[in-house]
Amino acid sequence: MESVATKLTTCQVDESGHWLRLNFEGEDGTPNALMLPVDSARALLMTLPGMIDRALRTRYGDSSMKLVYPMGDWAVETDAHSDQRILTLATPDGFKVAFALTPELAILLATSLGNAADVPFVTTVN
Repeated sequence: MESVATKLTTCQVDESGHWLRLNFEGEDGTPNALMLPVDSARALLMTLPGMIDRALRTRYGDSSMKLVYPMGDWAVETDAHSDQRILTLATPDGFKVAFALTPELAILLATSLGNAADVPFVTTVN
């Protein structure tokens, strides 16, 4: 069965913290919902940015198109259980994502940002 959603209306987390509910408006205006276990929602979260990039590139015929958000805030925290740092990036409207950085990657990122004015191209680490 396929449903066409025209608008995401609200999102909820169940009392156990195991399920997410995405409420949306269907094509005919009727309310619908998609229930996902958190692990499936995490997989969806990892998949959506790449899908949106592909959609933008296809729509505009431009291979350089990508999903970009303005950064509103950031934080670096230590992980009490490892030597990693947790880098959290946030947009002005509250979207947040956190990354675990090894000490080597943290140093490389700090160095790259420190030299950002001198770097005329994008540097990636794989």
